[in-house]
This record gives sequence, C-alpha cells and structure tokens, in this order.
Amino acid sequence: MKIFKTIYRIITLGLIIFLLFIMYNALFGEKKIATFSPLVGKPAPEFSLKTFDGKKVKLSDYKGKALLVNFWASWCNPCKVEAPALEKSYKDLSGKNVEFLAVNVLDDQKSAKRYLSLFGGSFPHLYDEDKIIHLDYGVEGVPETFFINPEGIITDKYRGPLTEDIIAVFIKKALTLNGETS
Repeated sequence: MKIFKTIYRIITLGLIIFLLFIMYNALFGEKKIATFSPLVGKPAPEFSLKTFDGKKVKLSDYKGKALLVNFWASWCNPCKVEAPALEKSYKDLSGKNVEFLAVNVLDDQKSAKRYLSLFGGSFPHLYDEDKIIHLDYGVEGVPETFFINPEGIITDKYRGPLTEDIIAVFIKKALTLNGETS
C-alpha cells in the first residue's frame, strides 16, 4: 500500500510540474512567430497616410522595391525592443531596393511623437488617423510586420519583436521571386 502512495505522489508532482511549465510558457514564453495570414500571396492592401511631419505617403509609391511594413504603438513594450533592430537593418539595407514603412496604430499622435523622439526612426513613420489600416491588414496586435515583394505581393507576416537576423531572412525572401533575386 505504501508503494502505491509513493507512485501516486510522484505522478501528481509530475503533473503539477508539467502544468506549471505549460502555464509559464503560455504567459512568458517567446511570442516571436511567423504567422499565417490570408493576405500572404496576395497584393498588399493599398493605403495613403501622412507621416508625422505631414508628408503624404502611398504604399504604391514603393512598387518595384521590397517593403517591410511594421505596425507599432507607443504603449507597446515589444515595439521598443525591436526599434534598434529596425533602425540598424534599415541603414544596412538602404540603397538595396528595400524600403521600410512604420504604421502607428491605435495610438494618439502626441504619444507616438514622444515615442519617435526617444526611439528614433530614419525611415517613414506614418500615423493611421482613421484607425483603419490595421484592419485591412488583419493586424491582431503590435508589433506585427508584413514583408512585400517588389510586385506588391505580401510574402510573409511576422508577429512579435523583430531582430536583425529575422529582418534579413524575410527581406531576402521578399527579394527572391521564383528563385531569382530581383
């Protein structure tokens, strides 16, 4: 009888540890994932937004270049984490048929401008005043990033903070069409 109690305790302890592990990973585990989007393989939805200094920018202005379109908000901590990688990658890829656009969503303009003064951004940062562009792209949360090939087709969607390595992989894929680099 004593051996059954010991086995029961070991199994119970094992299950508790297993459940705690699952809960920990669900709450604090890596959230960086390439994720499914029904837009992958389809033309990127057109938009026309203004930069924070008032310049009008249309997505179609960048046709012929690979694009990284990043959705962010000033209240988003993972957005702050990815900001240096975006900036460095943009500078490294500048002049290589690649452009970056950052779309501020679900935010107020004052907070977004404060964020930009702290975290910078030498590529165009756009303000979605009507708070609708993220819906057209099916953005579920920030940060989320779409990679678009030179023909305007979405090649990938990535959810979570980007790193330089992640950016390089997806930009390379966006620049590669049918096995040929554009």
